Amino acid sequence: MGGWGYIWGALLGPLYVLVKGFPGQALLMLPLSAMIFGTVGVLAVVVALWSDSSVIRTLTFATLLGLGLALHGYFAVELTRRGFLRLGYREGYY
Repeated sequence: MGGWGYIWGALLGPLYVLVKGFPGQALLMLPLSAMIFGTVGVLAVVVALWSDSSVIRTLTFATLLGLGLALHGYFAVELTRRGFLRLGYREGYY
């Protein structure tokens, strides 16, 4: 799991965790994904209704999308990391 793990985790979410071999963590990731992107969607609608400026809306949507994907990738990698730790893998260089 390197830097690419965050990108694939952000884009694929539960599918990434499942492909890595952790079906239990993938099921746990499903409600997290719904919560993250549901929150991003609600905030995007609030900003669209609140702001008349297309520049503010565009920048806010881009920021919300970036933050949502970053958070999604973080959770996917963290759940995968915890799965590997349960299997006995160690972190760091020993």
